[in-house]
Amino acid sequence: MLHPLSLEYRRACLVEDREWVDSWLRAVPQQFAKRIRRRHNKLLFSEGFRYDGDARRAANLYVQDCRDHLAEIGGGLDLAASDAELCQAAKETVQHILSVQRLCNGSDYISLFQRLADYLAERDVFFFDDEEAAEGCTRLPQPGKRSVTHESIFKRLTDEGFWRKVFRRGVARKVEAEAIRTGLVNQRTGLYVSDDTLTRFRSQRCRNRSLLESLVAFNELGDEFTLAELADLSVSNPDNRRAELMTRIAGFEAIARSLEHAALFLTITCPSRFHAFRKLDKRRVIENAKYSGSTPRQAQQYLSGVYACIRAELHRREISPYGFRIAEPHHDACPHWHLLLFVPTNQADELAAIFREYATREAREELAGNVEARFKCVEIDWARGTAAGYVAKYVCKNVDGMKSDGEPVGVNFDGMDTVTAAARVLAWASCWGIRQFQQVGVAPVTLWRELRRIAANDGTEIDSEVICRAAEAADAGDWAGFVRVLGGTGLKLGDLPIRLSRETGRTNRYGEDVGVRILGVADCADGVFIKSRLHEWTVEFAPNRERSEPWTRVNNCTAAQRGGTTRVPPTATMRRVGDKSWPSTVAVHEQRAGGVT
Repeated sequence: MLHPLSLEYRRACLVEDREWVDSWLRAVPQQFAKRIRRRHNKLLFSEGFRYDGDARRAANLYVQDCRDHLAEIGGGLDLAASDAELCQAAKETVQHILSVQRLCNGSDYISLFQRLADYLAERDVFFFDDEEAAEGCTRLPQPGKRSVTHESIFKRLTDEGFWRKVFRRGVARKVEAEAIRTGLVNQRTGLYVSDDTLTRFRSQRCRNRSLLESLVAFNELGDEFTLAELADLSVSNPDNRRAELMTRIAGFEAIARSLEHAALFLTITCPSRFHAFRKLDKRRVIENAKYSGSTPRQAQQYLSGVYACIRAELHRREISPYGFRIAEPHHDACPHWHLLLFVPTNQADELAAIFREYATREAREELAGNVEARFKCVEIDWARGTAAGYVAKYVCKNVDGMKSDGEPVGVNFDGMDTVTAAARVLAWASCWGIRQFQQVGVAPVTLWRELRRIAANDGTEIDSEVICRAAEAADAGDWAGFVRVLGGTGLKLGDLPIRLSRETGRTNRYGEDVGVRILGVADCADGVFIKSRLHEWTVEFAPNRERSEPWTRVNNCTAAQRGGTTRVPPTATMRRVGDKSWPSTVAVHEQRAGGVT
């Protein structure tokens, strides 16, 4: 117990140093600042220091070291900045680049880029051939490809929208990566994502929704809808997204049953080095000594690499599974994959063996014979239930946590109600850019959606038998029938009898070639083209009502009710709307000598 005089002195030090500590923590995200303050106070009043001055020095040096560490991680980014401050930083960055251009007195772009290289690197933007580029950074496109020129690269660097995207993504991922390393993301503190990242994600969604409600789309017929209304008719609506996913999974199952194929539910988990914490029970976790400091994005890349090897091996053995892949997080944000795959019964064991071999190949010694820690395979018994029913909970808890009847799924494996957990899962996927759902072994869903548009467009004549049959199956929500019309499973895109027809030659705001725009579908055999998007949509801000040049095109949504995706009819009256990387707390007072700095 501290001597009364020491206790009184240290309390006085706490008051005297408060202004300094506050100033040091202004550039530190709030969730870290709270943690640092607690540790600062604990050090200051620790009995482990013989002299009061040593305790004061250690506590203050700890705060400074944490501040410097976070500043080093941020580079040219302010990790504590609000979204408004990031937007202002984007504006200042553009002004700085323009000022450098003026100082160069008309020098060529290559010389200008060489002068800007260090400045851009501090903000995690690198040129395409920079070997020092960090993982997860923003790489500028390569000149000479897709009409990219040095001038178009300069236009990108002087676009505030480009920098807003870079800063938002960079700050979010750097803060979240440090939160994972320092124990703010796990079963005990913040499930899947830190609370600050969840708040940031919700704020962004609110801003997006507000923007959609303030924009109006109108076509040549005078039809007008807000973008928010149109978004609610698409798979952006969780109800529609869940319904379409379940329709496709049920279609896979119908195909498998008709062919008497086996259904396998596979789970692949990352090695220990990707996991920051180990879960002992629903409330207790411990640090993982093998953790290498990897981010969830790097873990996702590892799983993608493993799956690429598996696909290649399956192709060599002429095994063509079909089904779905679902990516979801462990409690500490490390992703793992669930795969629902259908395969001929005589190939099921061989497929499972291939998955097991590649999923457990790295660091096999840490498994100690427990293969299920890295890979698990369950064969679904058709007599006991459906594959769609088995995987339904995995779909629902990664969309919005609700069943198709509007009732919550319940409590998930980590002990949190699925509605709350689903919001955190979505924030996790958004932060790290992880694709949650992906189908395997069949025609792309984009073709299905375009055929549903054609079926819903009254008066459209379809002169192709295969397109007509595929559109009828899509319109009826019959995924199995749709796949059969296109020739079944395991086909390459070039083997499909129907292909998407696209508009080429489009450019972005920088003058570079961009992704083509879908116009409709075409019969590969006789070239019959059926247009699926009948209208040209122009978007404008509602308040000023001043017509502007079209800057985006909106999906041609219809009011009909179709199988697979619920379509909400628009309003009858057209509306006009306005390595844990924290410094050591034990030896921090030994790192420097002298008084408080």
